[in-house]
Amino acid sequence: MPHTSKAKKALKSCGEDRISDLPDDILHHVLGFLQADEAVRTCLLARRWRYLWKFMRRLRINDAGRRGKSTTDVFLNKFMSYLLLLREPGSTLDEVEIEYDNLIDDRHFNYDCPWVDIWIRHALSCQAQVLTVKLHKEAHFYVCLDAPLVSQHLRRLEIYEVKLESNFLNFSSCSALEELKIKNCNLKTNRILSQSLKHLSITGSAFLSKGRICISVPNLLSLQLINYRTATPLLESMPSLETAVIRSDYNISDYCHNGVAGECCGICADCSGNDDHNGGCVLLRGLSHSRNLALIQANPRTFTFKRDLRWCPTFSKLKNLLLNDWCVQPDLRGLVSMLEHSPILENLTLQLCKQKKTISALEVEENPGLMEKPAAISGYLEIIRVKCEEDSVSRGGGELWADDGCTVP
Repeated sequence: MPHTSKAKKALKSCGEDRISDLPDDILHHVLGFLQADEAVRTCLLARRWRYLWKFMRRLRINDAGRRGKSTTDVFLNKFMSYLLLLREPGSTLDEVEIEYDNLIDDRHFNYDCPWVDIWIRHALSCQAQVLTVKLHKEAHFYVCLDAPLVSQHLRRLEIYEVKLESNFLNFSSCSALEELKIKNCNLKTNRILSQSLKHLSITGSAFLSKGRICISVPNLLSLQLINYRTATPLLESMPSLETAVIRSDYNISDYCHNGVAGECCGICADCSGNDDHNGGCVLLRGLSHSRNLALIQANPRTFTFKRDLRWCPTFSKLKNLLLNDWCVQPDLRGLVSMLEHSPILENLTLQLCKQKKTISALEVEENPGLMEKPAAISGYLEIIRVKCEEDSVSRGGGELWADDGCTVP
């Protein structure tokens, strides 16, 4: 007689389906881990499961992990139309994730996809608190989102690889929105606006407006602006800001073409601030209330930080500061200016690249007084870290922000 485990004997003897005996709320939660079409298929398991999918609180609309399978918008539109139509009226959604890796648009070059917008509106009408939209681009085409969001329940929004128009980036009607993450997107707008936002991260994205995009988020606590392309955005006042990381690697607009030896000239119209902003700080004034600040710039011809120093504000709350080569090239005046305007600074980290003797080093040798501590520099300054790296781009920030949960990827 073949060996049978005790568990199998017990299951055979009782004939019970213990999973189906779980409360509805637990089964709705479990279904939320499945992709939407897989969750609907559970209606075939047993009579008990026939309508459970109508009440699940987490909706995952994606093709993640389905290698070699491409999904047309015709199939998606039809499936999602039935799914949304047949869901239980009035049932709420906690989280909605819309993600497609292998999306094929049957209209080829027309990437205005109204059905994606319909899904988003449905999610918000069901009081979704977390919304993720990740539509991987085909070549240089992006799905475009333009209609404004309206929700009193949305708390976190993540957007990847889409084109965002002006109306979509006005979050005045999302009074509960606290966290916004934008990655690898094209932003075609003049303003990002939110009164409720507390955490903002924009990574690897391009600002496509004619002038500078204005970011107006007065209640922000943390900001990450990393690897942005085109013109640096204008930051309005953020009096509650605690931690900010600004890293410019690929900026192609705030760039000096007149400098010698790869440096910003400091005197052309752009470098001196005579651009569409008509002078004044672009970044630093908006960051002046931060307690922890990282300013990292890869290209020495990018002039944003140095230009802002002409109108450098006082960083009255700043305790931790991270800078890289831009503040010591071609001389130390950038570093000195930052120190002079940080009266309670406690920790300074300099991330410098290993290279031949720089102009700044030569200037220090010729003028040792540059290394003397000016009287205006913080008396609280206790720790200065200098890190030298082989790579031409400093990637740091993690150690400095270890206690604040804000790192530079």
